[in-house]
Amino acid sequence: MKSIINKIGFLFLAVTIMFTSCETEETLNITTPDAAFVLNTPGISTVFLNFALPDNPAFTISWNDEVTGSSSYTVEMANDIDFTSTITLGTTEANNFSMSVSEFNNALTSTGNTQFKDIPVYMRVLAGNQISNSILILATTYPVNAPEITSPSNGDSFALSIDNNDMVATTVEWNDPILESSLNMDITYTIEVALAGTDFAAPVKATEVTNTNTVSWTNAQLNAAAIQSGIEADTTGDIDIRVVATIVDNASGTVLERTTEAITISVTTYATALDLSTTWGIIGSAANDWGATPDLPFFKTDTDGVLVAYVNLIDGEIKFRENMAWDNNYGDNGADGTLEQDGANIAVTAGSYKITMNLNDLTYTIEPFSLGIVGGAYNEWGATPDFMLEYDQYSDVFRGIVTLIDGEMKFRLNNDWGTNWGDDGNDGTLDAAGANIVVTAGIYIATVNLNDLTYTLEPIDYVWGLVGGAYNDWGATPDAQFTRDWSRPFDDIWILNDVTLIDGEYKFRANNAWDVDYGDNGGDGTLEPGGANIVTTAGTYSFVLDFSDPANPTYTKN
Repeated sequence: MKSIINKIGFLFLAVTIMFTSCETEETLNITTPDAAFVLNTPGISTVFLNFALPDNPAFTISWNDEVTGSSSYTVEMANDIDFTSTITLGTTEANNFSMSVSEFNNALTSTGNTQFKDIPVYMRVLAGNQISNSILILATTYPVNAPEITSPSNGDSFALSIDNNDMVATTVEWNDPILESSLNMDITYTIEVALAGTDFAAPVKATEVTNTNTVSWTNAQLNAAAIQSGIEADTTGDIDIRVVATIVDNASGTVLERTTEAITISVTTYATALDLSTTWGIIGSAANDWGATPDLPFFKTDTDGVLVAYVNLIDGEIKFRENMAWDNNYGDNGADGTLEQDGANIAVTAGSYKITMNLNDLTYTIEPFSLGIVGGAYNEWGATPDFMLEYDQYSDVFRGIVTLIDGEMKFRLNNDWGTNWGDDGNDGTLDAAGANIVVTAGIYIATVNLNDLTYTLEPIDYVWGLVGGAYNDWGATPDAQFTRDWSRPFDDIWILNDVTLIDGEYKFRANNAWDVDYGDNGGDGTLEPGGANIVTTAGTYSFVLDFSDPANPTYTKN
């Protein structure tokens, strides 16, 4: 009986405990989250804006709104977490918002930010007077604003002179904040010139540079640009100048261009011998096959009416005529150095000459004249002919592209020591019978000005040549060397005149080596790196290589 009572007591105690526990459980507070207006953290923290994909979404954000009950939301951004200066990106009735690449890029540009890379962008959403939390992304933008020309100034005037032909006339400079950024992209700047007021209908591409904001123009270069634009020689006129900035997306080839506002400058030009509409020239079987190519031009001297030409002639005959026409021409009836209107042809033998024509007394002289480089650095002091410099009638100097070895050199006339120059002070000034000029191995543009007896040796990286079975048995002897077309100082044009070929094939290559060579795959005059051999028949030809557009080099053969 006692055990039964004990069991009943235990059960009573258990039931009591159970009821006590239930009463305690009824006093617990079970809570749910407060309603919130929350902008969700996006799945990306960085945004790269690619100008090649302007319509693609730049970003998409979303939010939860259990508070405002709003049907319209405004999305704001700022560059600091305190939203000191806000910009409205847009409004929406949905709980999400997106912008295209171009729209977002323009919004960021409107803040005046020039950082371009990793720009901090804070975003938040407004619903009435309620403001969500903010989120942060880092954006990389592309440039929209055009560069700005800072030099020369609008309205500047330049009186150009052949006496200052190789001196700097002006330096074109511009501002472009992207150049100071950390973006890893190449920016090509093309400086264009046009006759003022033509809205660049026929622009002259004067210069092209990459990743720099300054270009210097000599008197010769600015003179050439002005004349090519349409200003006549020896006159004053206005030209417009602008800079076009180009960025290319490597993946798609898409091009982003930005163009500066144009500036206008006044230029007083000067005439050169290339202005054949106002000059005299040499014509004949010994010069240009009686006009098959332009006449060999005379050049003005310090004496009015006295002209000079430095020319290479072959056996044959010549005459002098004005404006590449027969209306006004001179020959020599008595072979006595006196000129007669419509006179007899003048017989000459092959050689390099200086021809002087005096229109004041109608006389002329023809004298052997060649200016060359001699020395251990070139031809073992005359063991082979000197390297001949060519007269550049455009600049009134002698120029040539020469390959030298370590050693010494001098300049001399007519492959003879009767007249020679060195440099006693190593200062770029020539001294008669002066000290040898020490040079290191390389390729140089050698320039000599006989007017003031100065010279320069400008190192360059390459010189073009013609090689092939049609010329030198594919390199058994040196390639036929091209020279620059000095008359076109802005263009990368090379010329090779009167080279004799046999039946066969040829190509063009740099520095007598196969590191860089061009052929023609389609036989269409367009050059391709490592392209097909070019077939030729025997004959004497002249060539022009045009690398002014590096992406589309061309050649012509006449």
